[in-house]
Amino acid sequence: MKLHELSPAEGSKKAVKRIGRGPASGQGKTAGKGHKGQKARAGRGMRPGFEGGQMPLQRRIPKRGFNNIFAKEIAAVNVSALDKAFEDGAVVDVNALIEKGLVKKALDGVKILGNGEISKKLTVKVNAYSDSAKQKIEAAGGKADLRVFKTIINAWKIADLRKKMLFTALIVFIFRLGAALPVPFVNISGGLISDQNANNFMTYLSMMTGDAFNYGTLFAMSITPYINASIIIELLTVAIPALERLAKEGEEGRKKISTITRYSSVVLALMQSTAYYFYIRSQNYLSLDADGNKFTGFFAVLQAITIIFCYTAGASLIMWLGEQINEKGIGNGISIILFAGIVSRMPTTLYSLYSYMDKGGAYYVLAPIAFVSLILMIGFIVWMDNAERRIPVQYAKRVVGRKMYGGQSTHIPIKVNMCGVLPIIFASSILSLPPTIQMFVTVKEGGFWAGFFKIFETTHWAYGIMYFVLIIFFAYFYAAIQYNPIEMANNIRKNSGAIPGIRPGKPTSDYITKILSRLTLLGALLLSVVALFPLLFSQITGAFHHQVNLSLGGTSIIIMVGVALETVKQLESQMMMRHYKGFLD
Repeated sequence: MKLHELSPAEGSKKAVKRIGRGPASGQGKTAGKGHKGQKARAGRGMRPGFEGGQMPLQRRIPKRGFNNIFAKEIAAVNVSALDKAFEDGAVVDVNALIEKGLVKKALDGVKILGNGEISKKLTVKVNAYSDSAKQKIEAAGGKADLRVFKTIINAWKIADLRKKMLFTALIVFIFRLGAALPVPFVNISGGLISDQNANNFMTYLSMMTGDAFNYGTLFAMSITPYINASIIIELLTVAIPALERLAKEGEEGRKKISTITRYSSVVLALMQSTAYYFYIRSQNYLSLDADGNKFTGFFAVLQAITIIFCYTAGASLIMWLGEQINEKGIGNGISIILFAGIVSRMPTTLYSLYSYMDKGGAYYVLAPIAFVSLILMIGFIVWMDNAERRIPVQYAKRVVGRKMYGGQSTHIPIKVNMCGVLPIIFASSILSLPPTIQMFVTVKEGGFWAGFFKIFETTHWAYGIMYFVLIIFFAYFYAAIQYNPIEMANNIRKNSGAIPGIRPGKPTSDYITKILSRLTLLGALLLSVVALFPLLFSQITGAFHHQVNLSLGGTSIIIMVGVALETVKQLESQMMMRHYKGFLD
């Protein structure tokens, strides 16, 4: 075979394909050469590990051997399982759940979920509940109790929560230490409040400050200037358009309002400290010079400035301590400080009740009645705090994309005591202004101003009437600020919902307005009963010439119970946040 006779093996060489240009070639727009790929684009290249959109290698490799050591496992039980396993009236706790086989072991806690329905009246005592589960248990006539002490014990086992609890305890210790630190040039050894003036507004101030006001210590002003400033700014937010715009600007607006509140608190603290100085000077509680005479001239001015600035600095420090609790501790800082001050008064209250027993006679009966009344009042406040009215809402079914949503029945919970203790605090603050002004002036006995200021003493019948009216007014005022029936009705309609038997739109808003008005009135009346009970009790016992004064009044009890319940709920919610495993588990 000659060289020119050689040819390639069959199939080893393909026929040349002539590629034209453009759509006329018959090979498409790019003439069979394909489109530009991702690497042909200008700019940065692909990230390491990118495999063209397919599942990359690092995600295809199975994970082994990692467990979150901080994860908490929760044993969950649905309400439908409780309805099948237990009889009507049974008490359901962790041990009962284990006996019925609903839970193998408690793990890090037991939580009741709201799947299914429950018709039996059960008393459930576990670590946590979902909102729907608690509502269904209570709707069936049962009771959903939190294991408070168990919750605190479990929270203590978590390092992060333990640090927050210890930090909060440290702040409370600093507050109580400051409440015992004396102020230069002030000498109040026996206390400002005596048996003669125990029923005026100073008792309220002493209760709110943990007896610091009574003895003129560093924290004598306590947190009351900040509370009063918050009240004033909240009232002005409705009246002043600039503040209203700030309130609607979101987080930045709230920060500016908080800054304004802080500066206002300092100004009010300065005013209250000045009034307090003039009062203790009129009562001869200031230190004297070496000769036993009052300071005069430059030294008198120095004495006044030192005392006023110390009390103002103490009030500012307490405000800062409360903000530190909000950032790094458990619960609301202001509420925790109020709670600590009120609790510190309980030994004094119990001792005063015990001292009535020493008087003998009718006090053997009245003192135990007062103690039992305080216990019953606590139970009444807990019931009032949990009572609520549920407005049923039915949502229509709607299709979004390929999924169907809605078609469910739910409700809007509205608490009977929707305002909390705020109306009482607002009313007490307003009624304490005239006695504060009285500290600046000297009033002649028998004159017009003496009679005017006497009206604002807690022993006067007009004080009780004004107290009652102001509580009602501030309850309606706070409800009007917090709830907007028109907006609630619009939100229900936007989500394809409706209240059964009520047409959407204006009839719905009118219906919600009527319910809010009735609940506000009922809640305000209940608050008035709690607030006025100590005053009425002292007046009734005084009519029989055996007066019993309850220094731990309704306001303090509401604050104590409300803060305790809210703190436990917040602690439980933070625990539940740590019960879920991470995405790497």
